[in-house]
Amino acid sequence: MKFKRFLRFRHLKNQLLLQNALSISLIIGLTAITTYSIAIKIQVKEAIRYNTVMVVQISKSIDNMVESFNRVMDGVTFNNDVQKTLPAAYENSKEKNFLNKHLLSKITDETIMFDEVDLVYLYDTEGLRVNLRRSVNNNNYDFLNKLRPEIYDSHGKVTWSVEKSVITANRMIYDIHAYNMKAIGYLTMSMDKSYLTERIQKFDPTEERHIIILDKENNVVMSNSNDKELSAVTSWLSNSTKHLANSDTTIEIPGSGKMIVNNYQSELTGWKIISLISLDEISEGPALIGKTVFLIGIIAFIIGIIIIWISTNYIVRPLNKLSLVMDEVEKDNFNVQLQIDRSDELGRVGESFNRMMNKINNLISDIYQKDINEKDAQLRALRAQINPHFLYNTLDTINWMAQFGESAEVSKMTTSLSRLLKKSITNNGEFIRLEEEINYIDDYMTIQKIRFQDRIHYSVNVEPAAKNCLVPKLILQPIVENAMIHGIEKKIGNGFIMINGKIKNNKLHIEVLDNGVGMDEDKVVTLSEGRYVNLDENKGTGNGILNVQNRIRLLFGDDNGIKIESNSNVGTLFELILPIQKEGD
Repeated sequence: MKFKRFLRFRHLKNQLLLQNALSISLIIGLTAITTYSIAIKIQVKEAIRYNTVMVVQISKSIDNMVESFNRVMDGVTFNNDVQKTLPAAYENSKEKNFLNKHLLSKITDETIMFDEVDLVYLYDTEGLRVNLRRSVNNNNYDFLNKLRPEIYDSHGKVTWSVEKSVITANRMIYDIHAYNMKAIGYLTMSMDKSYLTERIQKFDPTEERHIIILDKENNVVMSNSNDKELSAVTSWLSNSTKHLANSDTTIEIPGSGKMIVNNYQSELTGWKIISLISLDEISEGPALIGKTVFLIGIIAFIIGIIIIWISTNYIVRPLNKLSLVMDEVEKDNFNVQLQIDRSDELGRVGESFNRMMNKINNLISDIYQKDINEKDAQLRALRAQINPHFLYNTLDTINWMAQFGESAEVSKMTTSLSRLLKKSITNNGEFIRLEEEINYIDDYMTIQKIRFQDRIHYSVNVEPAAKNCLVPKLILQPIVENAMIHGIEKKIGNGFIMINGKIKNNKLHIEVLDNGVGMDEDKVVTLSEGRYVNLDENKGTGNGILNVQNRIRLLFGDDNGIKIESNSNVGTLFELILPIQKEGD
């Protein structure tokens, strides 16, 4: 309740200000949210597209390097001198050193043009023969001095591995002159990481992305970052890469938040090239756009409120004058005039109001008052109509019964008639409860049952909820009287009249049913339309039904009234439909 009252502004200016402020705020908010949403979607889509292209390009570049390595290894493997010297027998260490120097010179010749090659280890089937280190560093590579045949492919295919941060290409050397795949030695060459780093930086010079290269066993081959965050990312990827191909393009990494991931696996090496970029970094641009739009919106909001304040004052000022004048009219002061010196719609409203007040002053004393008096007189006339034939017949019956000495029946009939007359002339309001109206009908039917003896049967069935509903006074008597005169009296044999009352569809429905002679369809249609029909030339004019219909419509409108259903020689049903009214409403 308090919230509703809070929204009920007393002044139109405040309503206009609030409505326009809400509209501007809604437009600014929707614009900022829509702009940010579209920008972030475009940014993410572009980042994914660029990442995909970049990862593929890096992979192709690495594949080119790998192919160069393969060519170098082919040169060493298929070198005729290497093929002859490596399996050659030697008698002593002197001969072995001589052969090793010869092998070293051949390997140097084959690899001298390829700067990507860092270490070269050549083994025969027994152990190490040549150890060539091209870079100058203090790293320990003793783990390469021992021959490990299990790391080489038995068919002579180049395999790649990462061990102690050393990237190596491994290949078995077999005798090309033999018909079978006879192994005569093994070749291991390492890649200089600086060349791999250069190729990555070539495609990602900004270093905004984390580029991680993993081998088949998910060992880190290469990474462009060594900080703690990247270590956590690398650890997570090492455990999750097997599911990476089926994952979404956006992943949640503990400690790093949401990141966009793209990956590509090389067919030559089996390496996975993975690109990671933080979604927060991508969102910086759209967030800046959103903040800018929001700031512009705040400025526009302030300017808009100032403009609206000025314009609403200009609009509302004449309406305030009109409100003050109408307050005077409400106090029955019809001589006021409205002064609005404008040529727009509000000015024309002021002129129209002044003309209207002049007309009201001219009409209120005669036309309006005359119409009220006429309707009031019409209602009183409709309510006061009682059929004089009924009074004559009742008094005549009392006279004959008195002459025959039926004093009890005379007393009963006289009492009922006196109550009828008392209720019809008593001015106790326009409306009475349905239960009181039924009591009035009971008195009327008591007289009729005495007049017609055992020919008349009468019953009432009214729901308890309907009894307390208010109805126009004497609304049922003309209906019941019509049923008696034009239905039951003409019928040969016994007749009955039944009155039902109920509430249905939020309306009060009162039914008066008789088994009289009924009416044809033309008379039913004429009465339903509210037109006069002469039901019996000898007994009454037949306008009692019309009086009730007109009275109901005058009081409640055309959506209420009487519905009539009748069949000749079967009976008639009158259904009164009234609005539900209770005492105190």
